[in-house]
Amino acid sequence: MTFTLHSNLQTKAFIIDLPLCRVLLEDNAHYPWIFLVPRRPNISRIMDLKPKDQLLLMQEMDWAQHVLWKKFEPTQLNVAAIGNKTPQLHVHVIARNVNDPAWPGTVWDHPAQKAYGEEERQRMCERLASSLNDRFRQSQSLAHMINAEG
Repeated sequence: MTFTLHSNLQTKAFIIDLPLCRVLLEDNAHYPWIFLVPRRPNISRIMDLKPKDQLLLMQEMDWAQHVLWKKFEPTQLNVAAIGNKTPQLHVHVIARNVNDPAWPGTVWDHPAQKAYGEEERQRMCERLASSLNDRFRQSQSLAHMINAEG
């Protein structure tokens, strides 16, 4: 069986494929908001992943959080895997600021929506892809050094 995105995720902008997850951008310029979607078929919950993939998901969530924290200097990061409307496992990672329209409430279904312009969305995806790729390479380099010392 092959991986396919749920229809609710197919409209999101593609950022990058990490070792486990496809990373997508939510089209709401009020918040730097990405999704990590494990590229495994028929997965609805984190506990549905094999243990190795659970650990890899945690690593990729860490990379995503560090990238958003460094790039956008938010007040807080919101990380959630909810799945009530979209049953395919996907993890939201959202950079929040005290001056965003939904603060301090949740962003889910908040009436304030601001779509990215086409060029702005493309630049955002490129910035995030570059930063996530850098984070992945740093992680690989660190793992190689640790294994070489072991």
